Amino acid sequence: MKNIISKSRARRAAAVGAAAALSALSISAVWGDGLQGGKLALALFLSVFAGVIVAVDIQIKKKAGLAVCLFLPFAALCCMEFYTHVPWDLSFLIVILNYLFYLILYGIFTALFGSSQIGCAVAPVFPMLTGLVNYFVVSFRSSPIVPWDIFSIGTATSITDNYSFTLNYRVVFVLIGFAYLIILGEKTRLEIGKLRVRLAAICLSMALMAGYVTAIQVEAVEDAFGMDDILFTPNVLYRNNGFMAAFLANLRYLDVEKPDGYSVEAAEEIAHPWEEDAEPTDISDSPNIIVIMNEAFSDLSVYGDFGISEDAMPFIRSLDKNTVKANLYVSVKGGNTANTEFEFLTGNSMAFMPAGSVPYQQFIKSKMPSLASHMKSLGYRTAALHPYYASGWNREQVYPDLGFEHTYFREDFINASTLRGYVDDTSAFRKLIQLYEEKEEGEKLFAFEVTMQNHGGYSKEYPDLQPEIFLTETEYKSTQVESTEKYLTLIRRTDEAFEELLSYFAGEEEKTVVVMFGDHQPSDYICNPVLRELGISEDSREKSPEEFSKGYVVPMVMWANYDIEEEEIDAISVNYLSSLLMDKTGLPKTGYQNYLLELREDYPVVTANFFQTADRVFHDYTDSEEKSGLDPYAVLQYNDMVDKKNRLAGFFGD
Repeated sequence: MKNIISKSRARRAAAVGAAAALSALSISAVWGDGLQGGKLALALFLSVFAGVIVAVDIQIKKKAGLAVCLFLPFAALCCMEFYTHVPWDLSFLIVILNYLFYLILYGIFTALFGSSQIGCAVAPVFPMLTGLVNYFVVSFRSSPIVPWDIFSIGTATSITDNYSFTLNYRVVFVLIGFAYLIILGEKTRLEIGKLRVRLAAICLSMALMAGYVTAIQVEAVEDAFGMDDILFTPNVLYRNNGFMAAFLANLRYLDVEKPDGYSVEAAEEIAHPWEEDAEPTDISDSPNIIVIMNEAFSDLSVYGDFGISEDAMPFIRSLDKNTVKANLYVSVKGGNTANTEFEFLTGNSMAFMPAGSVPYQQFIKSKMPSLASHMKSLGYRTAALHPYYASGWNREQVYPDLGFEHTYFREDFINASTLRGYVDDTSAFRKLIQLYEEKEEGEKLFAFEVTMQNHGGYSKEYPDLQPEIFLTETEYKSTQVESTEKYLTLIRRTDEAFEELLSYFAGEEEKTVVVMFGDHQPSDYICNPVLRELGISEDSREKSPEEFSKGYVVPMVMWANYDIEEEEIDAISVNYLSSLLMDKTGLPKTGYQNYLLELREDYPVVTANFFQTADRVFHDYTDSEEKSGLDPYAVLQYNDMVDKKNRLAGFFGD
């Protein structure tokens, strides 16, 4: 009798505690997000009612208990998604995929404790806390938790004092929902009595979880369930795939595979013949260097001549004196801008990185040699500019790590003119002129700017953008065709802004080199009207690496306001471009840049999707014999990117 009374008192105390805690949580949101009126009344009612349910000694056994235990993982899935969006954003197959995770999770805890009463009460605590942390991360940086955030835990904890941890009404109701799941799980009474059965259940559930985590990283599984794989928009990725499935699928992007035969000694042997140029160097007669990576800047005529009302880039085509032009091959299309930045600034290639990965987010977590750090060591003032948010692709951290002394983001482009809400190229380029004019007399400037004007999203109606360049061989003006015409009009605006920029430096006495190239072509949605006119089908593009490669080529122009040797380069990939720039300007090169210039003779193009050999033939990476010459490159890159403690001193630059 005493035992029954004691349990009854404990239950009543738990009921009061639960009601009080949830009520306090609800009231706290009044200050955090203005939770009041009907929402506050509902939250308080649910808080008190939760206490009532705790107080009532109900036991759910047998078939009803099994049904509840199967329902609880689904309810936990819904609560988890409710933190940031509505669960019905998920497709049916994606719901099934995520439900399997929660079902296994509940099974693990039930097996560990030998009872659903404890297991089903403990299991929802994991998604509840994980989702809450993710909510705050999204609030602070506008993107969800990703596996590679583990490398940034120290930085994150060091700045938590600068953030306010407040809850909105959605989170309050989600936490109340999880509380109900804990309470309901505690009411179930499924038991695993025999120790042998319990141990077998633990092993089975752990094996199932290991199999799930492994399988969800397999491309065939992702395709079967229709998972989104676009890393550029992580919020959309998590919304489309569900938090747990998205997070676990991203695990495959954590590690860079060690090349066969890698060792520090092997890297040293490869690097030995390529010593960096003698220093110190007098740069008093060296040029200022301005590099522009222009968002989605491309020339769709690479597919063939198509009907167009007028040329979209007449000024750039007219350049010939003191100009180097090239067909520049990149590793991405329609997005993942940061990967082209990575290849240009470091000389490394996405060919040796995990498919779909973004080094800016995953692998650059400390100081790393780059073109910027090398220019800084030569005595240049180094500046990175991007007229958009600093958090995009983690640039606010990456740029200083790469050696940029000064960074400029959207808030620094004061009184800038905009186009479709983005800072236009005219204002972006004028900011470069401003930096040039503000530098100290005799100081040399290296500026790298990533633009925004031509960013995707061409199908909407914009009051400040109407098509001015038209596809002349297309009779039906669909939304897609009009989008392509808007894109071409934006390219024309870039051409005009670039003409203004070069006109300015043409009148300056200081030697200056200006480089501009695209980060990638626009998406297939924009290219398809041109491809249809030319009779180019998707199947024909996939028949050979050469046809496929046309979707990854963008223009590159290098211009100087003094005499340099003119050249037209048929094919070069972006990982070689910084070495080419150093060579054309006569500046000292790192050992790595010397190596890359030599490698380029045998492999003019190296991208994530294909490569080109000296005979100008394109290959995919199934051609193991032809790609074997790239193995030393992979060894050097691994030493630079991964084996940082043994990074070859001085070879990659300061």
